[in-house]
Amino acid sequence: MRRIFPALLAVIGAALLASAQSPQKIRVLILTGINNHDWRATTPALREILERTGRFQVFVNEEVRGNGPETFAPYDVLLLNYNDYKQTQGPWWDERARQAMLDFVRNGKGLVSYHAANNAFWGWEEFDKLVGGTWRETAGHAPYHTYTVKIVDAEDPITRGMPASFAETDELYHQLSLQPNIHVLATAWDDAKNCWKPGEGCGTGKDEPLIWTLSYGAGRVFQTALGHDVKAMQSPGFLLTLARGTEWAATGQVTLPVPAELK
Repeated sequence: MRRIFPALLAVIGAALLASAQSPQKIRVLILTGINNHDWRATTPALREILERTGRFQVFVNEEVRGNGPETFAPYDVLLLNYNDYKQTQGPWWDERARQAMLDFVRNGKGLVSYHAANNAFWGWEEFDKLVGGTWRETAGHAPYHTYTVKIVDAEDPITRGMPASFAETDELYHQLSLQPNIHVLATAWDDAKNCWKPGEGCGTGKDEPLIWTLSYGAGRVFQTALGHDVKAMQSPGFLLTLARGTEWAATGQVTLPVPAELK
């Protein structure tokens, strides 16, 4: 990771220091340990992306079952890198841990749902409401490819100052089950000519929401469907939206600057 994108992360951190702001570091807890994606590679990548901005202190919990409100209380924001996918990867968290996550956000703190985390907890309707959009019966993606992510709200604190679009080499989730109260920040055109086989497993031929926010009780939720693997996490657009989205989820504000090189 340090050989791939340290320069951009260093620029963001330096710009934050130059802004004369020295806010207390945001405490992030990554919840992982079960995923049908390579969580052992993406978890340290997520940690490095956030910590190298200088804004976050990141911790990792690989066994959430049995945890409760006392586990989450020391943190400002939870970051889900977890996906049981119909319990094929492992069992659900127990009721106490699930309720603790809901209450954590409902009572005013933050949640980040990263990529396949929105595939988790099939049948738990409150989770669907919590993250705003989930991979359910209608969802899918065409082959991994390079596409353009378009910012559709350039005035939101998370996207303000960013370029109008950025390239992403990644999966492009489509036909997610979306809640009516999400605020979409970015979409991508899902090319109907991109198919697994001729005429099969193709893109939808429409814009698909990929990044959004929503409120849950008094708390804030940031969802990104980007970042299938470490390769996909290298784009400046992913780095910026993840870091700024995590800050917003934790605090309701964004102080992390957009480097001048990217404007």
